[in-house]
This record gives sequence, structure tokens and C-alpha cells, in this order.
Amino acid sequence: MEPKIGLLMDLPDDKLPGLFAQIDKALAGKADVFDRDKEMLIFSQEAQKLAALTVMAELNIETDPMALRLLPNNAELTDLFSDYGFTSRIENNYLYDKLVVSFRFTTDSPQAEVDQAALQIEEHLLALYKDSQDREVFVVDRQLEELMKGIAKAYRCRIEILA
Repeated sequence: MEPKIGLLMDLPDDKLPGLFAQIDKALAGKADVFDRDKEMLIFSQEAQKLAALTVMAELNIETDPMALRLLPNNAELTDLFSDYGFTSRIENNYLYDKLVVSFRFTTDSPQAEVDQAALQIEEHLLALYKDSQDREVFVVDRQLEELMKGIAKAYRCRIEILA
């Protein structure tokens, strides 16, 4: 998952159409917006977020920054996904970083045991995808990290938590 920075804007409901155009014009050339969803702007770099914060201050728009994780296009989402993230207007899937943890099984874990552990993990799964090494990456609620380690241990496997 790729780290991204969300900037949630607190906008008055009665001024949205004109205000969005004003924001876009003010940001042009100052901050490169990677993506957006409703009242959230999404940036790839801290410098872009800082430039946007300056523009928002000039426009008297309150904002709330948050860390996001962009899921790869090949990610399979479960029904639980929408409680932990969102899909943007251009169909990118994001998770709120503070709510989730991602992990994969270590390469020395026996595949037959990994398959059994994965079946048990499935009920807690938010998303699943293959990384650049074609290994499965599991994403669950951050509060379930110890449970995931326990499941892996019960099946004589180990997991590695990903940053």
C-alpha cells in the first residue's frame, strides 16, 4: 500500500459548487492534487499538503489532515472495507492508516498451514492483494494485530507486519 495524505476540508454546504472552483483555482500551480473525494484532497507528498494548507488558510477553510493508504488496483475488497476506507471519484481505494494493519506470511511458513490460517483470517479481512513479489498481503483492523499473530502461531506459521 502506498502512503498518501488526505486533507479533509470543512466546507459550508450552501457554497459547495462555487467554492470547489475557487479552491481549484487557488491550488493551481501551488499544490499538485493526486486525487480527491467529495471534501477531501489527497496528496502524495508532505510538501504538497503544506502548500495546500497555506491556500486553505488564505481561503479561511478549516482542514483536518489524515494519513491514508492507497490500495493497489489488484486489491480484493471485502464488505468491511467501507468502514475503514473509501473509493475516490477516479476509483482509487484508500484505507485510513490509523485504523488498519497489513501483513503477510513469512516465506518459511508451510503453505498448507498458511492456507488454513488464511481461511480463519478471512472473516476479519478488509482487503487482500498481491505485492510486487506476488505474495499475498492481508489488511485487517489494527486492533486485531495480536489475534492475527495468534492465528498464525496456532497454524505453525509466522506473519510479518508491513509498514
